[in-house]
Amino acid sequence: MSRQHIKFVDKVELINNRMNEILLEESILLNQVDLVDDQINTIGKRYRPTLLLVTGESIGLDLTELIDAAVGIELVHDSSLIFDDIIDEEYTRREKLSLHKSYGTGLAIGIGLTLSAIGIKLLLNYEKKEIKKLVSQMLVDLSEGATLEKKHDIEIGIDDYLIICTLKSGSLFGTATSIAAALANKSPYEINRFLDLGRLIGLCYQLMDDIVDKRFDKKRLNYQSKSKIPDNIPIQSELSSLLEFNYSNSGLSDSSLILRDMLRRALKRISELENELISEKNLHTFQSFTEYVFKKVI
Repeated sequence: MSRQHIKFVDKVELINNRMNEILLEESILLNQVDLVDDQINTIGKRYRPTLLLVTGESIGLDLTELIDAAVGIELVHDSSLIFDDIIDEEYTRREKLSLHKSYGTGLAIGIGLTLSAIGIKLLLNYEKKEIKKLVSQMLVDLSEGATLEKKHDIEIGIDDYLIICTLKSGSLFGTATSIAAALANKSPYEINRFLDLGRLIGLCYQLMDDIVDKRFDKKRLNYQSKSKIPDNIPIQSELSSLLEFNYSNSGLSDSSLILRDMLRRALKRISELENELISEKNLHTFQSFTEYVFKKVI
């Protein structure tokens, strides 16, 4: 493991420790059912909050300013996974019984709502109007993404699939990067550029994760999409082509190389924007983070 990747692991530990503190302080329910160590700490992989910390550090913020926002993002993400498992009737989550199978649907819903509420509270504690807008849009996107995914349960068009990935994974990754930019008092234009960057990282991550898990075997992709990809979804044509390639060839290695190249070019583009949003040194940190995530997925 590279020195840079060890730093990411250290950030995950920092996130877990702070999340445990907050949950034990904030939630009577989670204390009563003793879920923090047994279940909550194994739901998510901490990529989204780690990206928030990486982004914040790259633009001059201290971890102490960022950690509660990172935990807030993770709690919202974890709650969405609980609800996804209920909707999809999943039996396991990361090789453990899913929460609703262990404790029943009613209690799982209560736990999911608790995690989401605490996460939103942490994010809104920052009292910045830009963060309020970002959080509210993230919640709308997550809800719409989950609903659209259920609507296309049997068959899904490629464009519809990309929209769902952007609404679900893209919104969480994008909110992570853009909240860090907002905390650094960046302009609305700059915050939106960081939002686009995070969305792209989330979109590529989700696509790679789905390819590795062979989800396309379970949910047949067709090319007659009923939806038009919104303009704010980056490099849509390249991603559509990649999906068609993978669907017909199952080229995991080639798909990984294509996605990595897209991320490298996206990071390079944002480093060249006016006001140098990301320096060359910090650009390397972002590239290391995306490599760290890809190696974990594959």
